[in-house]
Amino acid sequence: MGEMSKTNMDRHRSYRIGLDIGIASVGWAVLENDSQDEPIRILDLGVRIFEAAEVPKTGAALAAERRDARTARRRIRRRRHRLERIKWLFEREGLIQIDSFMERYHSPNLPDVYELRYEGLERKLSNEEFAQVLLHIAKHRGFRSTRKAELKEGDNGKVLKATEENRKRMEEHGYRTVGEMIYKDAYFHTECAWADNGYLLTPRNKADDYSHTMLRALLEEEVHILFDSQRKFGNEKATEKLEQEYLEIMLSQRSFDMGPGQQADGTPSPYAMEGFGNKVGYCTLERESGERRAAKATYTAELFVALQKITHMKLVHMDGTSRFFTEEERNILLEMLSSKKEIKYAAVRKKLNLPLEEKFNTLNYNMKRKGKDNKEEEIDEAAIIAATEKATFISMSNCYEYRKRIGEYLETLPEEEQQDLLDEIGTILTCYKNDDSRMSRLTEAGLSKELADSLLELTPAKFQHLSIKAMKKIMPYMKEGMVYDKACEAAGYDFKNDNHGKKMKLLKGENITEIINEITNPVVKRSVSQTVKVINAIILKYGSPQAVSIELAREMSKNFEERKKAEKQIEENRKKNEMAKKEIQELGKLSPNGQDILKYRLWHDQQGICLYTGKTIPLEELFQPGYDIDHILPYSITFDDSYRNKVLVTSQANREKGNRTPYEYFGQDEARWKAYEARVNHFIKDYKKRRNLLKQGFTKEDRREFKTRNLNDTKYITRVIYNMIRQNLEMEPLNREDRKKQVFAVNGSITSYLRKRWGLPTKDRSTDTHHAMDAVVVACCTDGMIQKISRSTQYREVLYKGQSHPDYEIVDVETGEIISLEELSREEWDKCYGAQVPPPWNHFREELKVRMGSDPKNDLDAHPDMYQLFRYPEDVYNNIRPIFVSRMPNHKVTGAAHEATIRSPRHYKDGGEIFADGGYVLSRTNIEDLKLDKDGEIKDYYNKDSDRLLYEALRARLAEYDGDGKKAFAEEFYKPKADGTQGPIVKKVKIYKKMSLGVEINKDEAGVGRGIAENANGGMIRVDVFRENGKYYFVPIYIADALKKRLPNKAATHSKPYSEWKEMKDENFLFSLYSRDLIGFKNPKGKKVTCVSGETMTITEDIVYYIGADINTASISGIAHDRSYRFKSLGIQSLQELKKYQVDVLGNVTEVRQEKRRGFQ
Repeated sequence: MGEMSKTNMDRHRSYRIGLDIGIASVGWAVLENDSQDEPIRILDLGVRIFEAAEVPKTGAALAAERRDARTARRRIRRRRHRLERIKWLFEREGLIQIDSFMERYHSPNLPDVYELRYEGLERKLSNEEFAQVLLHIAKHRGFRSTRKAELKEGDNGKVLKATEENRKRMEEHGYRTVGEMIYKDAYFHTECAWADNGYLLTPRNKADDYSHTMLRALLEEEVHILFDSQRKFGNEKATEKLEQEYLEIMLSQRSFDMGPGQQADGTPSPYAMEGFGNKVGYCTLERESGERRAAKATYTAELFVALQKITHMKLVHMDGTSRFFTEEERNILLEMLSSKKEIKYAAVRKKLNLPLEEKFNTLNYNMKRKGKDNKEEEIDEAAIIAATEKATFISMSNCYEYRKRIGEYLETLPEEEQQDLLDEIGTILTCYKNDDSRMSRLTEAGLSKELADSLLELTPAKFQHLSIKAMKKIMPYMKEGMVYDKACEAAGYDFKNDNHGKKMKLLKGENITEIINEITNPVVKRSVSQTVKVINAIILKYGSPQAVSIELAREMSKNFEERKKAEKQIEENRKKNEMAKKEIQELGKLSPNGQDILKYRLWHDQQGICLYTGKTIPLEELFQPGYDIDHILPYSITFDDSYRNKVLVTSQANREKGNRTPYEYFGQDEARWKAYEARVNHFIKDYKKRRNLLKQGFTKEDRREFKTRNLNDTKYITRVIYNMIRQNLEMEPLNREDRKKQVFAVNGSITSYLRKRWGLPTKDRSTDTHHAMDAVVVACCTDGMIQKISRSTQYREVLYKGQSHPDYEIVDVETGEIISLEELSREEWDKCYGAQVPPPWNHFREELKVRMGSDPKNDLDAHPDMYQLFRYPEDVYNNIRPIFVSRMPNHKVTGAAHEATIRSPRHYKDGGEIFADGGYVLSRTNIEDLKLDKDGEIKDYYNKDSDRLLYEALRARLAEYDGDGKKAFAEEFYKPKADGTQGPIVKKVKIYKKMSLGVEINKDEAGVGRGIAENANGGMIRVDVFRENGKYYFVPIYIADALKKRLPNKAATHSKPYSEWKEMKDENFLFSLYSRDLIGFKNPKGKKVTCVSGETMTITEDIVYYIGADINTASISGIAHDRSYRFKSLGIQSLQELKKYQVDVLGNVTEVRQEKRRGFQ
């Protein structure tokens, strides 16, 4: 690796990195370490912001819209090509001459094709009529899938139902063909008063309605019948050769495995593949031997997952003791699973005869349910247990489906061969999606065609992280009862994978790329990719770190729906807190804080009772001295600061309990314990909270588990990032030999606790800089800090007890020493263990406040006393800068070239007799969308005088319903005639729209567009900025321009049509701006901006992120780097100065001096 870049920072300073990682942000902090590997000051901090890789409103993948549009284009292109091939075939066989046929085909008096399809069964058709019928059938050829599995996906269930109903309709009424059925059956007729026969044929489907869909097989049969009929009637052109060649084209359909077709250079599509088994990632434990990950639908994978759940499951008694399943119980469960699709928790309880006192540790037995008016109500415990345990515990659903279809054949094989075959079936069905490929592989595996065909409707997906080989080596030890990590070690695997690969100075190379690419969630993938960029940028500036601490937002492990659900829950909790706050204020406490709200909520949950003593807590005394919030299980031992580990008690009871569990407090007094147990069972309905309150056994293993769970984040994606850093990043060694761990995955609960205990301000989520503060807290979560927290909280929890009982001793949870308050003076105790949670270093909070400020160096210069407090070395001081939020720019040239609505360009270049000037386009809109303007006229209605009778009727109907088009035209509206009778139904009318710059569509031979469309929303790629005669201008560049591979030169001009825009000269080009590029501007007149607080202020200059441009007003919009304000309509010509800047991942800003205008290759 080459030499890293140099900075004025002392390169030998030992430091640690803190990272706060979310789905759209990475907060980072660099803290200097002392000789004990503990942080002593802030070296640097910042924030990287990027857009979450999903559609904000729906959570859909960003590529989904483009993919759907691309699929539609290919489908249209292939259909057009299919019809062209059929026309060439007809011409070659002498059936038609294409030009004259198409002229007839598009004539207004073309015979009804369904009538011809029926008459083709009764008489000889002319060549043109026969060609018209066959071309129509090829164009509307019915539904067929190349994959059986596809029939059960999405809307295909509705399609299948419709095709089956139409097949039955044909059969019941004796129709010979689909064409005859549509022509004759009333189901396909719509009454119409002005039609000659009183109805219209309506064979086409409507949006989301598949009722008129036909199976392709029925249409293929119709072709055979038509050809037979025409041959009987003497049509010489209806040859068997034409029939065969026509059907080959009509029925042709691209296989899934063939991909989308050839590339422009004639080479096969890169997506053409027969299966994708070779694209699957490598096993994390058998990478060196080249073993691929196993499909989740294999026998081995499903059994492996079931064994994991069985061996890790704990049965927790209400007294707090817990146990794993016994060997006998494990064997019973595996035997049950061998013959069932799934096993529910209730079935486990019944089969193993488990008492109700034992509950599954993975379930949440909530003893309250929301009833009427969304209020919580109590439910019988047995009913709650029964309802909760309806959930599935273990499952081998895929193998169950295989056995259901091929069970008889499986029984003829030895057990080991059965398992191997089930593994192969699961792999084939997952890796191959085309039925032909699946059939071929399944028959090669030994299945008959009938058995293979029965499996084709199954469509399993996804892969395990281990190979079949690795799982088979591990499972024997799991069957003995070993948990996963122990079983890995017993099987000879390096579970922690410490020795995998060579560590590097930076997170780069094939291994890192592979780790990121194997993340299937695009939102998480982008977040991890940006995190890697931040880490590498820090290392390039400061050298290798000694340690890295990461905290991942909870949302990182959730999908879109789960995040929305969590947001809804947060909002509900916020409303509850607001309601509690109002009720507290009504009690006389005018400014309740968070602790007051917590007390109030606990008081309600406990129904006003102190659980330790049974005494009533009067509501009017709640906020007076005498009542405390206690950690049920001591925080110094469990690090559990959750609501479920808190209880409201009298101060005296809290002092007496001290640093003990409730059982240790009075469990030796059986009478007191029984009374307490009864109170808990009566008042506390939350199962996990009740379990904490009644916990009796509290072993060393329990303590270790509590501490590990509450200090460390064990989410899957956290482990991915954690292991990526730990296994691949070369770090500077720690100073203390007794410390080996250099990467920490911090649980969000501990950082939240520290923020509160250190008195840090509440997060201001309206701006983005708070992520940097979070990263500082994350970086401070060291082993030494955990010891400090444990000691200080231990002291606080026993202090009251020590005052009442001077002989009371406790055990230091870190050193094992027996500590007595009698042995230490108060001064000595405070010096050793601290009376409060100590900060990471002296003046930590003050330093963090300064560094989070808008100008920290100026603040230090203005306050010499503060500078003396922080004792910054000169090189550190010189490196201090304000936080500048770095935002990922958007330089991609992707998206739709234009909007889907194609409009008439009749008045675009010339207003004609209707408009005073050009720039107007026409389109047809549903009458339900019509609106009235302030003068009572229909808004944007085109040429009302062309049919004044219709216009007035529409306007009157709208006025009758106060301009509400949906209500006005809820029923069908008929065109009025001059004689007072009804004409045809009116569904759409023409409206006009002003369009500054459109995209011409479907150009004729002369290059003139037959239609025009607006540039797509978001279709502006960039603006090119010019300066002429001391004024700034911008030329908008759209995706349509990129497709044409030409650069426009006309600059947007306020309120002017495109024809009057000013032409720019290339020599006056300054730079290009993409969305989220950084700009600096000066505007002597000032620009009014809207702050996040809702207030407005005027700024004359700033460095901001450019967001977009408005061609109608020739203005730009932008946002402050930290999102503290945003603005629109900043006129570019009014600016005194406009510069472009570049910002790196860490927020370092530099001016862009020179830029060359880029064209399109």
